[in-house]
Amino acid sequence: MKLNLGCGEKKLEGYTNVDLFGEPDIRLDLSVFPWPFDDNSADEVTSAHFLEHARDYEQTILEIHRILKPGGTLHFKVPHFRNPCTQWHLHLWPFSVFTCQLLCGCIPYQWGGRQLFEMKRVRINYIFIPKWIGAPLSFFANIYPMAWDWLGLPIDEIEFTGKKL
Repeated sequence: MKLNLGCGEKKLEGYTNVDLFGEPDIRLDLSVFPWPFDDNSADEVTSAHFLEHARDYEQTILEIHRILKPGGTLHFKVPHFRNPCTQWHLHLWPFSVFTCQLLCGCIPYQWGGRQLFEMKRVRINYIFIPKWIGAPLSFFANIYPMAWDWLGLPIDEIEFTGKKL
């Protein structure tokens, strides 16, 4: 099973599309836990611009971890905190490239002190500027995304892919 969480109107072919709004395959309030999926039942969980809306980010990540099979893939896209769109009142959580590092860390006060995911890829994307500018910016930004973020250079979107441990 492959899940597309918070799909809204953007359904993906080959996925079970889940949201409270739009025309999903499964209509579900993703802020109510636990979700009606069995433990270790999903091969892949993807979301595009959903996590910044989650009322409880940590519980949402733990729930995704619960339903993913060992070795399953988590893939998401979120706006970077310096993107002006993140100031929208419905965006509850800010994200940076460093957020992905924390997601894959073993921090005593987060995730019950255990590492949930192994990072496979972090990518910086440009979605609000013309492609002829965005393509070279993406190339340079993705040589070392942490440095690009740390230097305060422009970032529109962060894309993460990780594997459940």
